[in-house]
Amino acid sequence: MSLANKRTQTLNREELKHVLAVARGEERPDTIIKNVKILDLINGGIFDSAIAIAGKTIAGIGLEYLDLDAPKAHEYIDAGGAVAVPGFIDGHLHIESSMMNPFEFERMTLPIGTTTAICDPHEITNVMGDRGYAWFLRCSELMHQNLFVQTSSCVPALPGFESNGGEFKLSEMLKYKQHPNVLGLAEMMNFPGVINANDAVLDKIEAYSDLNLDGHSPLLRGKALNAYIASGIQNCHETVTQDEGREKLQKGMALIIREGSVAKNIKTFAPLVSEFNSMQCLLCTDDRNPFEILEEGHINYMIKKMINESKMPVHMAYRLSSYSAAKHFGLKRLGLIAPGKQADIVLLNDVNTVDIKSVFIAGKDITKLKLDETIEKKLADSKPPLENTIKRKPLKASDFAYNLKEGRYNVIEIVKDEIITHHLVSHFDGQKFEHDDVLFMANIERYGAELKPALGLVRGAGLKEGAIAASVAHDSHNLMVIGKTIEDMVVAVNALIASAGGLCVVQDQKVTGLLELPLAGLLSLKTGGEIFHDIKKLKVAYKNIGITLEEPFIQMAFLALPVIPKLKLTDRGLFDVTTFSYIDLEAK
Repeated sequence: MSLANKRTQTLNREELKHVLAVARGEERPDTIIKNVKILDLINGGIFDSAIAIAGKTIAGIGLEYLDLDAPKAHEYIDAGGAVAVPGFIDGHLHIESSMMNPFEFERMTLPIGTTTAICDPHEITNVMGDRGYAWFLRCSELMHQNLFVQTSSCVPALPGFESNGGEFKLSEMLKYKQHPNVLGLAEMMNFPGVINANDAVLDKIEAYSDLNLDGHSPLLRGKALNAYIASGIQNCHETVTQDEGREKLQKGMALIIREGSVAKNIKTFAPLVSEFNSMQCLLCTDDRNPFEILEEGHINYMIKKMINESKMPVHMAYRLSSYSAAKHFGLKRLGLIAPGKQADIVLLNDVNTVDIKSVFIAGKDITKLKLDETIEKKLADSKPPLENTIKRKPLKASDFAYNLKEGRYNVIEIVKDEIITHHLVSHFDGQKFEHDDVLFMANIERYGAELKPALGLVRGAGLKEGAIAASVAHDSHNLMVIGKTIEDMVVAVNALIASAGGLCVVQDQKVTGLLELPLAGLLSLKTGGEIFHDIKKLKVAYKNIGITLEEPFIQMAFLALPVIPKLKLTDRGLFDVTTFSYIDLEAK
């Protein structure tokens, strides 16, 4: 199945004839939105109009649909002078990072304008293999939101360097390529494999070369970047510096600007966006939890921030949120308020503050979709893979055998609001490190191999006592723990093992905060509001032990990812991403 036959792309003959007849003014529209203004994403500016909808499609725009001799619509909606913009498109995200199941994610983000999301479920695929990926596709089939599920390309992220729950081989991947909700290959994180022409990696790229090829290339520049792009990779959401972003744009790569719970890149990249290159720039959230979604928003928050803080012209900010993304992914019937486009429409009381009046998807007012009432049934119909994925025996203090002696040690240094890390070398005099805030850290394999905990040291969490632990650790999702004392770390890890996964805070060897994630150790079965309140409790608990990071669990999750520079900790040991090799805890 080519891109032309994917979801939202086609109308059957009967639908098309109805759309054309309504467009010509010969048949009654199903709906007309009147007293509306349209934000012109192509030319800029706002103009008065009416929107004639036939089925799920915008048949036409223009005040002529309100003429006295025009066919009367079956339904009129008075927009009250609101401004219509296209539904927002999230160009790359992991719904698992929201800790919500896809139906709960839809319920929370569709009302704030996110009508389309392009996700990579490699988190659950790393935990459960093919079964996890297939479940996400089943969910997408039951959703009103346009959820596109890219085929996870790197499961595990680096084969042979970490333990995960199941490999997702090319033979399994190809079973899903023809699915109407699959737009292409998800983020190709193994950029060294691409650049050095690894045959197994190139097999995947060639197999999906007729669809979209998503990228992942932090800090890649020069000849290495040339090679990565030459393979056919189209975009990157992991750009770190402004000069790097400019080079990627110059070389034809689309720049996906991200504003997640940890990685916040609008301030860096909004100044790069111009009328010349805005069609090559789009937006994504990547990893954003329910607390930020409820407190700030989703793509709507990014638009507001670009307009009000970065002073981006209004039409450009909304262009990045819709039309640019639709063009990039080849979604020809999305991204504009225009004839032939799917009627995914956001009505705004104010374009500068993104004050949403109402949202329509495929021509339907979302308030009529009964999102609240149908979640439980849709979740059951999707047949979620409910099982305990934490196959690890409880640990004891002797399992964390640091045996530190005087010398120099390799330390992972957290960079606030970034997922890259620095590689710090710190001297230990037998009692303390020369740098403050150096803490114990461990990555513990959880899939039944019973490997010894991989031990590391980390700086920048601000933790003064106790420990935090999580079963969310990108991308293989082993158990991660950071602590001041080994005893507190043991309590935190064992609490996760007992609860089938989650996020945990320990103080004085007692659990003071626990958010359970029983589905794959990644997802809650609670509502977004309930998760929000659980996160609020966690925030109190971790601030009580001195943590200064806004989102320590998300920040900690990326300390395990061996494809993001510079130093990371997998369940196999301390990994230097710059040399793609393991190093000892003690520095040479």
